[in-house]
Amino acid sequence: MTGLAVAIAGLAALNLLFAGLVLVLRVLHGRRASRRDRRSEQWQPLLIGLISGDSDPAALADDVDSAEQRDVIEIAWSIARRLRGADRERIRAFAAPLLDVVAPDLASGRPETRARALQIVSCLGDTDGEATISTFLDDSSPLVSLVAARALCQPQRERWIGEVLLRLDRYSSWSVALLSSMLAGVGIGAAASMRTYLADARNPVGGRVAVARALGLLRDPEASDVAAAQIPGADPNLIAACLRLLSVVGRAKHAAAVRPLIEDERFFVRSAAITTLGRIGSREDARLIFEMADDESPWVAIRSAQALADLHASDELALLTERGGLLRDAAIETLYGGAA
Repeated sequence: MTGLAVAIAGLAALNLLFAGLVLVLRVLHGRRASRRDRRSEQWQPLLIGLISGDSDPAALADDVDSAEQRDVIEIAWSIARRLRGADRERIRAFAAPLLDVVAPDLASGRPETRARALQIVSCLGDTDGEATISTFLDDSSPLVSLVAARALCQPQRERWIGEVLLRLDRYSSWSVALLSSMLAGVGIGAAASMRTYLADARNPVGGRVAVARALGLLRDPEASDVAAAQIPGADPNLIAACLRLLSVVGRAKHAAAVRPLIEDERFFVRSAAITTLGRIGSREDARLIFEMADDESPWVAIRSAQALADLHASDELALLTERGGLLRDAAIETLYGGAA
């Protein structure tokens, strides 16, 4: 019984200790939150005034006490990431001399801490900070590497696009939409490097798919020949991505490479090919699309109706309305906006 009583007393003491720690942490968190609120009330109006040109960035930075430097940087970041152009530059001019407070976070053992520090440095740092950001492309954490890539995929930073493209295979678990949007964020100045990447069969297919979509977002006209050259390839996802790219930037001369694919065994390739032919094909392609419209895939039927509309093939569309089922509905939706 004595041993049991000791054990119970020990557990009770541990529970009291943990309860005390929780209370202390809550108090500390509350104080920290109150401190940040007070500093936000003080510094947000000053930084907003800085945007309007009411004060000098360097002089305002000199007024920041070392004890409040980290909180002020966080406040500046929360404002600057919503800004562009000259407004962001004024916040950056204020914050750049204070960024040394973030340096220890870049060496943190926690990937989340390193990633957040990179976001701050990318937003508030000067051009010299880009080289530091680039070193994190090879970080052990894919998350940190992706944050570094996103930081470098910004306008006026196109000189880093080659380094980012070399690491695209690291981001294969992320969505293609995210990667393509990230790459397109660099702007048309990076298009030449992306065209070279797309054309190189040695590069990973997933990366080439993301690049094809990025070139489509950029509407790069010079990518059309490169996209057409990839269509005879074996990977259906890459073929579909290049077809979508051609639907945006392709020309009539590329239609010959697209036509055979409207009979492809994979429905998403067929539907992409039909959409592309509707954009870059000729009036004669309307008959081919009409003959493929009665497909087992509803996507092919829907895309066929839209492609016929793009080709101004009103006669073929009218014939589709007589077939019944999904084809009829798709044709009516295309012709009349859904009014039967």
